[in-house]
Amino acid sequence: MEQLIGTPPYRFQVVGDDEARALEVQRRGFFGNWGRPRIAVRWISCRADPGPSGTRVEVKASSGGGLVFKALGKADGGPDSRALQLVRLLTSGNRDQRTLYRRRSIPPGPVSLVASWAGMPYRLFAEPRFDAPRGIEILTATELEAVPGGEGPFVRVRLRDGTEGFVESDQIVAAPDVATREAQADAARFV
Repeated sequence: MEQLIGTPPYRFQVVGDDEARALEVQRRGFFGNWGRPRIAVRWISCRADPGPSGTRVEVKASSGGGLVFKALGKADGGPDSRALQLVRLLTSGNRDQRTLYRRRSIPPGPVSLVASWAGMPYRLFAEPRFDAPRGIEILTATELEAVPGGEGPFVRVRLRDGTEGFVESDQIVAAPDVATREAQADAARFV
């Protein structure tokens, strides 16, 4: 929510453990100048209530525009459109290929750590959980092979010596066996 609708002219605020809101802190005036809104501050709030069937998310938005603009039918839909953007993001979830939080499936075969780990050791997870104990250290040059058996955000990998462990799916990329344009294009589908 913070990265999507907490951007200017709104500011993100945490209200409680399960609630947050975005408040309008700047508004364009009649002559195009930016200033602080003094009346009818626009806002969007979001509340999450976990339940037995899943998390219920309640999104509310203030009405945009003043009384005169509403009467003329020219009310600003800014808060409503930002709230709808949040609902759309939550609805599409990790199936949306345009979002950073998309689900990435790594096919079985050779993989490599992403370049940001160059020179830094990455410790394998012993189990597909974030609180699992960590195993041996690997580097970007370590030959890895993705094997079936990963779950959630984890991919099961096997080292050349047969050692197996789990790596977060956003920390590895598919690596082609041969350096051809076709192989690179094929591997790029899983990025």
